[in-house]
Amino acid sequence: MIIKTCDITLKDKEKYINFGECRSLLPKSIGEPGERTFSIEIECQNNYVNLLLEKEQLALIAQNIHKYKTFSEPNKMLPSITDKSIIKNFKLMDFALEFDESSNIFDFYFVGIDEQDKGIAAMFFYKNEYAQSFAITCLKIISKGRPICSLCLNPINKDGHFCIKMNGHIENIKIA
Repeated sequence: MIIKTCDITLKDKEKYINFGECRSLLPKSIGEPGERTFSIEIECQNNYVNLLLEKEQLALIAQNIHKYKTFSEPNKMLPSITDKSIIKNFKLMDFALEFDESSNIFDFYFVGIDEQDKGIAAMFFYKNEYAQSFAITCLKIISKGRPICSLCLNPINKDGHFCIKMNGHIENIKIA
């Protein structure tokens, strides 16, 4: 079963660098709500990647993994790497998840670029029991952000919020 979350076409799977089995996936956020930077620290055999991504991308990954929680109970995440100097940084451009029910494993495909605008297309697989813990941690990190306005669905800052829907007209008006 393929969970296609972005524009990656998986017909060229053999062209992706295969990192093999993922040992650790660790979601992180740095900064205050409204100014946060999100990342996933990935450790696969001898490959160490810090994948920078948007909050919405992290939420999408977590939500799609969480759909398969009935296949596996969450298991404690494995510890992450200690030597941070060997990590390669990439900004996530595109990704896709593929879940194999028979093996209870997720295949994670991603395309990213580094600081020198060099691209990478890689994949790894991760056991569902660990992926579920990863998804739960992602959702906890995301929920610590700014609250969302129930009217306009925009984030509410600490210093207040100007809601575009609070102009006396709650319903949207379509001008033809």
